[in-house]
Amino acid sequence: MSPKPERLLAILIVLGLGALLVAVVGVMNAPPAPAAPRASDRPVGSPGPVGSFGPLAPVERGRVLRVADGDTVTVEIGGERERVRYVGVDAPEVANAGSGSPAECGADAATDANRALVEGVELVLERDATDRDRFGRLLRHPWIVVDGEWRYVSEELVRSGAIEARTFEPDTLHDERLDRAEQEARDAAAGIWGSC
Repeated sequence: MSPKPERLLAILIVLGLGALLVAVVGVMNAPPAPAAPRASDRPVGSPGPVGSFGPLAPVERGRVLRVADGDTVTVEIGGERERVRYVGVDAPEVANAGSGSPAECGADAATDANRALVEGVELVLERDATDRDRFGRLLRHPWIVVDGEWRYVSEELVRSGAIEARTFEPDTLHDERLDRAEQEARDAAAGIWGSC
């Protein structure tokens, strides 16, 4: 004797509902998906391997042709020369022969520190909210890769005391990292915090 079609339909419905219940319970008990990385997720000085922490926003790449000071470089991007101002930081001003203004305390050391990190290398330039400043310079967060790990150039310069963190609204993507790095430099009386 074969089962009636109504009975087969009832069995299929019960099996379908059971499978649905198992799936819902499985989803509800699954661990939450990891949160998207934020600039403040990793401790200062721990950039991590490429891919685990690094730029969070769109980037472009450029080879450094010239280091102007502690927070400005000239790079080549796609065959074009561009001046790039690091966003979120401020360096002591270098001497300006045209205006006759002398160098601020720490300016030469900041330029040398920047040069040691980036001269001749490829920078990964991360965008923030503002594309260019009033002087036409690109505003970017500079990154390099050393031994397979991201290094955030501005953070390294701030932590060494060569330059200081400075908020320039609305470009605040990495302000928390930079503020923590500056506090480390101040606590250690590093660079400008100990000599200027």
